[in-house]
Amino acid sequence: MLQRTSDESAHRHDVPGRWDVEFSCALENKTGKYFIGRDLVRDQGDLIDQVYYWRRGTHHVPSPLLERMLGLGMRIEVRAAGATGVSPFPVRRPGRPTLHLDPHSVMHTAISDRDIVLCHDLGPITHPVLFKPWVTRLYQHAYRRIARAMPKMVFVSEHSRREFIRLYGETPDMRVIYPPLRAEIDDAATTPMPELKQQFLLTVGSIGARKNQAAMIQAFERSRLAERGIAYVLCGAREPGAEAIERLARRTPGVRLLDYVTDAELGWLYANASGFALVSQLEGFGVPVAEAISRGLVPLITLDSVLEEVAGAGAIAVASGDLGAIAKGMTDLFAMPEAERSTRLTRMQASLGRFSRPVFAAAWRAMLAR
Repeated sequence: MLQRTSDESAHRHDVPGRWDVEFSCALENKTGKYFIGRDLVRDQGDLIDQVYYWRRGTHHVPSPLLERMLGLGMRIEVRAAGATGVSPFPVRRPGRPTLHLDPHSVMHTAISDRDIVLCHDLGPITHPVLFKPWVTRLYQHAYRRIARAMPKMVFVSEHSRREFIRLYGETPDMRVIYPPLRAEIDDAATTPMPELKQQFLLTVGSIGARKNQAAMIQAFERSRLAERGIAYVLCGAREPGAEAIERLARRTPGVRLLDYVTDAELGWLYANASGFALVSQLEGFGVPVAEAISRGLVPLITLDSVLEEVAGAGAIAVASGDLGAIAKGMTDLFAMPEAERSTRLTRMQASLGRFSRPVFAAAWRAMLAR
């Protein structure tokens, strides 16, 4: 099947040092990918010409109505591309070098060796059981195109960089730029949640199968912390598998599964939690772990995962499928002597400078200004 193409280069000319940014992932949800892209665009505005939301290039953020319309069109296209390996619409061929903020955009915007692709994780390839089949196929097609084009690559973790090399080999320019901690949570005046009066364990992250909350809720029940008056609070956007988590949370004593929380409420949750757990099956990076550490919480995380790269020495790491180990880890968070807690936090907080906004901005400026 031949893929139709269109060429914008007849109407545009390369501008040295200027980039187009493909930010279609902003139309999907406002999770980690969105915040990385948003901060990057804000910091590097003088090096960026147009930002593309699916097929619309603009200097302004689309209105909510236009965003929904563009998102619908994009979802139709990526589903078709996942099924067939080609887009049902003409491929857009930019006149400028393009920064792709998600690999799947190479299915509708041409990719070459002058471009940059930001890779968050290889999850759809390495953990296909956690994704819908069309999503896995979409990323398989996209990564094959990227491997052929040999663009510059940026990864949010060394873990993701190693996985890409293992699966597709090396490209001439591959580097890691860690995402920053979100300033909104640091700066927001916290909003108390008066319904939470007791001690609580906190998990922050999208609710669904990928994040392993079902196992964590079962482990919390096994830990018997609820019998001591300790609650387990989970918050995050919903993703595939959320319905099963919601049913399990409703029937498990002590578990509070929150709806959407504001940044001010999230700041309060971090400030008042007595422990933090994120024992997910798959993470691109795991910003909530760094946020928890910055607020004085020792995290319980997944063994042999990117979360160990984020936390460094000092976290409690357990296997994501071992309910007994997760339950013990939760109990240990509340039984930990203060001297041990302080030692662990000192080690982990010493490396948080990797995730600052100035470090992030400087690294991306060096990448784009070459």
